[in-house]
Amino acid sequence: MKRIHIVGVSPRTGTTLMLEVMKVCFQIDCHSDHEDRITAWSPDECSVFMTKKPSDVVRVWPLISVDRQLYVICMVRDPRDIITSRHGSDPNQYWAGLRFWNLYTEYADSLASHPRFVTVRYEDLVREPDRVQSRLMNEIPFLAKTASFSKYHEAASPSETSENALRGVRPISDSSVGRWRSHLSRVKGQIKIHGDITQDLIKYGYEEDGSWKDVLSDVEPDFSKSHWTEKFSEGEVRKIKRGKYKQSLRLLARKVGVKDFLSEVKSVLSMDAEER
Repeated sequence: MKRIHIVGVSPRTGTTLMLEVMKVCFQIDCHSDHEDRITAWSPDECSVFMTKKPSDVVRVWPLISVDRQLYVICMVRDPRDIITSRHGSDPNQYWAGLRFWNLYTEYADSLASHPRFVTVRYEDLVREPDRVQSRLMNEIPFLAKTASFSKYHEAASPSETSENALRGVRPISDSSVGRWRSHLSRVKGQIKIHGDITQDLIKYGYEEDGSWKDVLSDVEPDFSKSHWTEKFSEGEVRKIKRGKYKQSLRLLARKVGVKDFLSEVKSVLSMDAEER
């Protein structure tokens, strides 16, 4: 069985949009209605099983290291647009602050060179959807096209949860790109809380230098609450890091059988030791 899992460097990076366009425009016979862990077990009759969970970027490494049928798509978006985005289920608050970005990008960067870890910028998806589709077909060779990404809205039928996240089904558009410029107080407030993001903006190709911050110079910071709390507790971070292995190794035991399980565990742990 072929396996595709979609993750992101934060909530509001376009993982739901990617799930929906993949469902409509490729031959994928089994998929989540909205979100499932990378460790979700698929029906036996599936040829291609697709799931998505943005936070699973921290859990990818053990499974992608040993499961050669697993491909991971990681969505990246300008963090300034992420933190000024709203969700249909709570439209009166900004959805997420920079806490997710600061943690998740560390994991995404460590996997960036893996041949089955495909990084896609949200901005490229909404500006040139068909070009991104062609690239995915090159990177994930078993994908069979059924429609163009640019036409996905004509056949889309997302779940209610996905439709809330998308804030409605409509043609792919880049209208949300750069929207942070209308929310400068929010951007400045988040930087005050979480630290400067200039080096990340340069690394991911969103800025060439730090001069972009000039627009914030006379802006009063907005410290209003997000839907999600601003910072992870120490306990939450420990739980996230422990979860990197616990569920993954359980799935491996089921996948490869008891006989080969210990050798798979030894392989994963040795590769992680080399990574550290």
